[in-house]
Amino acid sequence: MNVFQFPQQESIDRLRNIVNEPRGIEWPNVIVTTSEKKYKKSVYESSFTILANKKGIANLYVNKRNLKICEQTFFICNPFENFNYEIYSDDEVETFNVHLNYDFYMKAQYAFLSSNEKLLDYPFENDITYKYTNQLHFRTPGFNRIIKSYKENKEELFLTEILRSCLILDHKEKGRNINIPAAKKSTKQELIKRMVVAKDYIYSNYNNPTLSVGYVSECVSMSHFHFLRIFRHVYGISPYQYLKGIRIEKAKYLIRKTQMPIDEIAYAVGFREATTLYPILKKELAQTPLEYRKKISNFQ
Repeated sequence: MNVFQFPQQESIDRLRNIVNEPRGIEWPNVIVTTSEKKYKKSVYESSFTILANKKGIANLYVNKRNLKICEQTFFICNPFENFNYEIYSDDEVETFNVHLNYDFYMKAQYAFLSSNEKLLDYPFENDITYKYTNQLHFRTPGFNRIIKSYKENKEELFLTEILRSCLILDHKEKGRNINIPAAKKSTKQELIKRMVVAKDYIYSNYNNPTLSVGYVSECVSMSHFHFLRIFRHVYGISPYQYLKGIRIEKAKYLIRKTQMPIDEIAYAVGFREATTLYPILKKELAQTPLEYRKKISNFQ
């Protein structure tokens, strides 16, 4: 079902994946599309959750991390987690949050992760213990197309497709550990965990002009050069290139969706000097930022 306002905290407190108490309410399949300037909630037992925004920034506190979800990112959360979620903005923040019923989630996961032979022999089981990495992801064009399709497709089809997309993305992220030079399995797992924390920190603080690779490496308790080496192994580029890429994508979004002057956009995405953005975007777009804005507006 689609709801157009956030539930009250009292109702959230009663939501469970498996109802085993008199006042408990089972998490439904629900898509929350609402606009708020101020909102705060605590989720003590999450469903399988996808947190995204169509516009603006939401703050998320999960696993002792402060994260920010913007228009270019989304967060995947496993069932039975807990988190705090807050919107505090001068402008309306348009959310697009998905929560899956536990039985639906388990059956869909079982269908995705089991072989055809197993599904034929045991069609009604759902013994899947797969666990996602709770992290921020960049919203690809394919993921954005799925979000846009939610009004056009039947609910079950839409939810199945977005879950499948999350599973593919999570598999891809988990596969990055093969890029780490030979090490014990436990060491690779720990390094991947720290790279996820570092990546999420960059996603959440890209607009801070003082953000440095040295500071991020300290956040994950690694030496500067060790962090640089492992980050490049895992993501294929340096942390600075990763940060620069996020800033460019955010700048392109602001050019397309707003009438902000290019100088203001440069500061908004974290560049220290307004003049820095212009040549970067001209190289990226093969045209000036203003030409890009004019071209986009002609197609809208």
